[in-house]
Amino acid sequence: MKNPFALFDLPIDFNLNNDLLSSRYLSLQKSLHPDNFAHSSAQEQRLAMQKSAEVNDALQILKDPISRADSIIALHTGKEQDVEQRSSQDMAFLMQQMEWREQLEQIEANQDLDLLMDFSREVEQAERQNLTEISTALSAQDWEQTRQINDRLRFIKKLNSEIERVEDEISEF
Repeated sequence: MKNPFALFDLPIDFNLNNDLLSSRYLSLQKSLHPDNFAHSSAQEQRLAMQKSAEVNDALQILKDPISRADSIIALHTGKEQDVEQRSSQDMAFLMQQMEWREQLEQIEANQDLDLLMDFSREVEQAERQNLTEISTALSAQDWEQTRQINDRLRFIKKLNSEIERVEDEISEF
């Protein structure tokens, strides 16, 4: 696995300096701009394009807290996680998932925008709490706990997409 932190010369840390990340991204992209390679060989142009794609991919990894945590785990353990093969052992969170799904279904059935906004705030609070917890687990290098929290964040991300879909549906009426 390539190290997206190294590409931007950043420390491997969950808490990023986003201004520094943006600044280094712009600097890298400026140096790799096609105009800089207009008079270069086809191979040099292709390498610059590949490097530019690498920079874009690394940026996307670092900007997304879930991907960033996955990357940190992989860099420290040498193993990339196959999310599809993992099954959650967090029974309390599995119950929470079921409750949230039922709540969202009920809100959608009732077409209640106020309840949806309250529900969305509850999910956002859970997301903030999990982001704090994952930062702590990563600092402690507790990889299993980090994976479990990241699984929660993955679910919350999907749930937020569903909330947006329901909001769009309710707003159309």
